[in-house]
Amino acid sequence: MKALLLSCFLAVLVQVAVAIPQWRLSKGLKWDWNSRETQEWCDPVLGCLILDDTWYWPNRPINVLPDSREKINTRFVIHTRQNPGENGDTFITADVASIDASTFDASKPIKFITHGFIDTGFVGWMMDLVRAFLSYGDYNVIRVDWGGGSLPMYYSASANTRVVGLEIAYLVNFLIDNYGVDPANVHLLGHSLGSHTSGYAGERIAGLGRITGMDPAGPYYTETPAYIRIDDTDAIFVDNIHTDADHILMLGYGTEQEMGNLDFYPNSGHDQPGCDPVTIGIEIITDIEDGIRDLAACSHQRATELYADSLYMPCPYLARECIDYDSFELGRCATCGDDDSKCAYLGEWADQYLFKERTGVRVWLDTDEAPPYCYYHYQIIIDTAHPKNAEDWVQGHLNVWLYGDNGEFIDNLRLTKEHERFDHGQLKYFMITSHTDLSRVIRMEAKWVYDDTLTNPGSYCWLLLCNRALYVRSIRISPMDYYPEANRLDHQRSLCQVGSEYTEVKSGDTEVLTSDDTCIYVYEQ
Repeated sequence: MKALLLSCFLAVLVQVAVAIPQWRLSKGLKWDWNSRETQEWCDPVLGCLILDDTWYWPNRPINVLPDSREKINTRFVIHTRQNPGENGDTFITADVASIDASTFDASKPIKFITHGFIDTGFVGWMMDLVRAFLSYGDYNVIRVDWGGGSLPMYYSASANTRVVGLEIAYLVNFLIDNYGVDPANVHLLGHSLGSHTSGYAGERIAGLGRITGMDPAGPYYTETPAYIRIDDTDAIFVDNIHTDADHILMLGYGTEQEMGNLDFYPNSGHDQPGCDPVTIGIEIITDIEDGIRDLAACSHQRATELYADSLYMPCPYLARECIDYDSFELGRCATCGDDDSKCAYLGEWADQYLFKERTGVRVWLDTDEAPPYCYYHYQIIIDTAHPKNAEDWVQGHLNVWLYGDNGEFIDNLRLTKEHERFDHGQLKYFMITSHTDLSRVIRMEAKWVYDDTLTNPGSYCWLLLCNRALYVRSIRISPMDYYPEANRLDHQRSLCQVGSEYTEVKSGDTEVLTSDDTCIYVYEQ
């Protein structure tokens, strides 16, 4: 309990470490003690690090040399299916006797997990991720603990990540040289500062397979050169999950900047579902320790939870490119492209992406507030008709019931916001999410209710003076989580009232539309 309260207090230091120096710089004030003379940190085993002018940037005003290797005290804890570590920790070092005494198997893939600021290698989320990995596959999973250097001042912890990166690189290269480990089978994962730590390690491991940044830290790294932060050159494939992209002054600890080949932005990459004050307040009442941790960094931590959840494969976690999140939410980005380059899986399957030469690719998806976090996404395009007796536009709300060819259904879903406007003769796009996989939607029940807006006299529609009905030619429903693109198109269906040119849905009524090859095909625009 005391440790968690301390964590909340120290989290504030991140803001202080960034906000006060930036304010001083804006006033033309300088830190006299923060020398810009070239300085050097050296260790007889790990080598040297240079601190010079190239490390000073507007978002990185204070720089210091790292602490000693002894103070940072980087430690490695190994977990395998033969020794999952539930009954005690097995520490390893870059030493043959140490490795041979463990259950390390050089023929199996290796996962390194590194924590961030004010954490240690013994926090709960790291063991949750270890268990998820060992449930999913037969891996060597190695926790990296650098708790001796992760606090208290943020700029000092940031400096220490460079040493931890050297430690990880030294161990990986030792395994390559002495055990024949293929670097392509090594995957470094880091949370927050641990993301950049993994980047520092990766630039010293030739042929490293993959790095995953789980909400890479923003303060001291956003809008800095690639050598200061994680970037796409640090491994063959680099993917990042952004869940707390607000600026530090808005209590965000992550970054919105792309820093890899693929950058995932669940729920826009900003405030995550279930991280609102009301939900966290209830959590504090029922589980005070987890609640206090979420109070400090709920959205920031969510990236680790999403990755762990992906290993249990509750649903696909398929994300897709779109011009921005608003367009994604409007259902404008269902396609994966003819070459399937516009879609990628979040989490463990991200490295199945075939276009690894691309960089800075932003992909979006929505997730829930609790496990299983992943949703199925459905694009719905309503092709409205405009018969002579129809108004040019109507407004109201539309509820739908969807039925799949696999026997599953989604019951009474509000498709629209309040006072949603439909322009007759135009297409209307929506995107909905559900935990239910409908496969191919073969039937829809649609209930339309017209409503007026007091502040918009143009919406007044008095009985007998205007027509409140919504007119629909057809509706196309595309399950967006079927991949590749050919599979999505195979599951896409158009629905209508067979034999009718259009369907009149009167206000307060429910009409049934079914899938049929004769339904007018909804065109893209």
